[in-house]
Amino acid sequence: MNPIQWCRKNDIWYLKIDLEIPEVIIKEAQSVYDEGFFVEHRLQDGDEWWSSSIHGFVHENETDISLGWRNTMNPSGYGYTEDTVKWGWTEVAEVAPEMKRWLEDFPHKHYRRCRFMLIKPGGSITAHHDASSDRINEGRKRNISAAINLAIYQPDNCYLRRVDTKEELPFDNCSGFWFDNGVTHEALNSSDENRFHFIIHGGSNKERIELMKRSMAKQFGNDVLKELDDGKL
Repeated sequence: MNPIQWCRKNDIWYLKIDLEIPEVIIKEAQSVYDEGFFVEHRLQDGDEWWSSSIHGFVHENETDISLGWRNTMNPSGYGYTEDTVKWGWTEVAEVAPEMKRWLEDFPHKHYRRCRFMLIKPGGSITAHHDASSDRINEGRKRNISAAINLAIYQPDNCYLRRVDTKEELPFDNCSGFWFDNGVTHEALNSSDENRFHFIIHGGSNKERIELMKRSMAKQFGNDVLKELDDGKL
């Protein structure tokens, strides 16, 4: 079985990425906020939840991809289809060059939405899951590779947890996790500071699969690799 299938079988909903995230990105996240590059995010699912795309999209008829930082939902959320948008680095990349450099070095086939995510003090994300109808219909609701969540700055008294067991994802500053967003989850910022995270969506490649396997071995022990094959994610 491949890593996704193994995690699904064993009800694994997070996997810590065995890769360093530079602390300078904390300052960059604050700069993105200070310069006004955040928009309110999915008002129906949260309170004081904001987002900003460093890699995003604009409609094909628009000429300036740098303005794509405002588009932080899926294209369908703006009435677009996948074949009517174009992707690229946005104006936010100029404010967060180290984040852009880290993403360029991180194993990937291609990027789609890559976003700074903010929960302001007292803010919350209500219980939900992010599995599309296609994922559900195809039996892929649970998918450990669906999203990568980087905790850039995680104040005390904040959590992201699954609703059924109340288990919290063990974030620290500058830590990253593959996160199964098909699990119903919720988040809360009870601190008096901004909570900055970063979400990555995009295509995998051989190097990322190897990184996932290495991360699995570090979290669960080398014996887990005996249960995996070389299949694609």
